[in-house]
Amino acid sequence: MKLHKGFTLGVTMLAAALLLAPVTGSAASLGITSDTIVRLYERDDNGGRQRSLLPVYEFLRLDYTAPKTPGLSLHAYGWGRVNLRDDFGNADDTADGELLYAYLDYLDPKNRDYQVRLGRQYIFEGVTRESVDGVYVKTDLVPTVTASAYAGFPVNVEDVKGRGGDWIYGARVAQGIPGRYDVALAYKHTGNHGSTDEQFLGADVTLLLPASITLLGHTTWNLVTGGWGEHSYELRLPFKAFELRPFYQRYRYEDFLNRRPGGSAPFRFMSQLGEKVDIAGTEAFWYPAENMEFGARYKHYEYDKRYGAADMYTVLAAVRRKIFSEVGVEFGRVEGDIAQNRYYLGRAYVYWDIAPAFVTADVVYVNYDDGNVYSMYGKDSAFFASVGAGRKFLDKALNVKLSLDYSQDPYFDKDYRGTLAVSYAFGK
Repeated sequence: MKLHKGFTLGVTMLAAALLLAPVTGSAASLGITSDTIVRLYERDDNGGRQRSLLPVYEFLRLDYTAPKTPGLSLHAYGWGRVNLRDDFGNADDTADGELLYAYLDYLDPKNRDYQVRLGRQYIFEGVTRESVDGVYVKTDLVPTVTASAYAGFPVNVEDVKGRGGDWIYGARVAQGIPGRYDVALAYKHTGNHGSTDEQFLGADVTLLLPASITLLGHTTWNLVTGGWGEHSYELRLPFKAFELRPFYQRYRYEDFLNRRPGGSAPFRFMSQLGEKVDIAGTEAFWYPAENMEFGARYKHYEYDKRYGAADMYTVLAAVRRKIFSEVGVEFGRVEGDIAQNRYYLGRAYVYWDIAPAFVTADVVYVNYDDGNVYSMYGKDSAFFASVGAGRKFLDKALNVKLSLDYSQDPYFDKDYRGTLAVSYAFGK
């Protein structure tokens, strides 16, 4: 644990040295964004108890460009929370916080053909979607080839068996010709407490075919279990004002998720059931005008063990005004083999921009069929409504929003929530 904290602390001290260095020559660029959120929860649960919470959140982001070293910058983001009132019996959990990322970034200022990042960072490439304390490098080897690699300590296993013996590393190589195709291979290896926890190999492909047709594909192979974890393919077929998107997905949870005891992946209990699911369907969109959209979706779920089959049908419509304002409705039906997967779903929403102010509203209603697990507990529906308003001040640097939410569902008889969000962006 000291090793990991020392690594992050070392990067932070190096960043501080950059911030405090005398500024000569070109001016530094500093951007600070603060998001303060105050929430109030008032709940009546099914046991007849009334409970309340009053948490205050602070999200702080900093972006700094070093004045003496072109291409070098610092990026940091973290959050903190304090509970001012807590009726849920969590007296020992009144405050919390986390440093989400803090890293130094160097991007070649001349040709921009290589990049190096050092510190706590998020990596989203190929089979990797992780928070890592370590180093990341990326380069264009030749005009059509891009390679990247990373190594360090996985943040998500720091509370699993301690931090000793943890590691993560991986790489991705992509080759493509703009406007024609792009293919990539990726590798990821995670260690937890001295033993291999995850080991994945993945492939991605994007093919740009004639008539503006696009094929997207992704496949994952689990080297620990020796099985295919994921197959995902989508075809996009545009024709004038229409677009059709048929797709197919297959997940084998014991190979897609980590099933090792004490492993790092969430929802690993699903991998222990030996479940598989196939998802197939299509989406269709019609754009009769630049500001109008109509759509329909169909999804068929086929579970191997627990849930049987289910079909989801959805239709939607949206109208936009001057890009930012939008009004939309959506209606859907889920019809499954088991009662739990039989219900209707409806939604209506609006976001109206009346600069420098804006208003929002969102309503969701779910109606459960007879025999549904929720209807058997005396609840045949769920309802959620939210209204909000906000305004921008100080040349859009200050954004204030107030929202009020109400819900009634199988878990809470009445649930009231109020949120005050204040965002301030300071930049030079």
